[in-house]
Amino acid sequence: MSSVVAHGDFIFSVLGRDENAISAVEAGYRGARFDHVGIAVEQDGALLVLEAIDPEVKAGPYANYVERSKNTEGLPRFAYARLLPEYRHLLPAAVRYGMSQLGVSYDKLFLPSERQLYCSELIVDMFAHANGGPFFRETPMSFRRDDTGNILDDWSRRYAHYGVPVPEGAPGSHPGGLSLDHRLHVYRVEPAVPGYQR
Repeated sequence: MSSVVAHGDFIFSVLGRDENAISAVEAGYRGARFDHVGIAVEQDGALLVLEAIDPEVKAGPYANYVERSKNTEGLPRFAYARLLPEYRHLLPAAVRYGMSQLGVSYDKLFLPSERQLYCSELIVDMFAHANGGPFFRETPMSFRRDDTGNILDDWSRRYAHYGVPVPEGAPGSHPGGLSLDHRLHVYRVEPAVPGYQR
């Protein structure tokens, strides 16, 4: 088990290129450009990461999660965050609900749905369930570069492929936005996280 991360910690990471269709639309904690998030779960003495990732919600070894976050130079690109103490009572119910979602299909189109989930949506749902109502706020999603305001070509191509319009403004969540929530304490950021300003 890691000497740093603990049960219930959020692990924000970068799985694709330093700048990609997800990371380019919203900056997170201190400018960090995250494109993924999972939550650490201790089970039978092992540390797993519960996450919604193609093709489905799963809980895999923490070491594998860390390995996937490395850039081409082998440097990890992730950050740890922990709920403030006054909110940690929500963790048991949140994790139970999250684990009940194992096997739910990944939502490649990032649409509001109970039948499919994307990474930050899983976590928003987990804590809404534990809280008996909304906890992490959903916001209008954007598929536009936050520096130019233009919809990224990657998103235009993806939605054209599925024959649906880009859901600009639909309610949702983003790993970057989640990392800014005032109820989370970001306690470690790896230096290789793109955009991160110390």
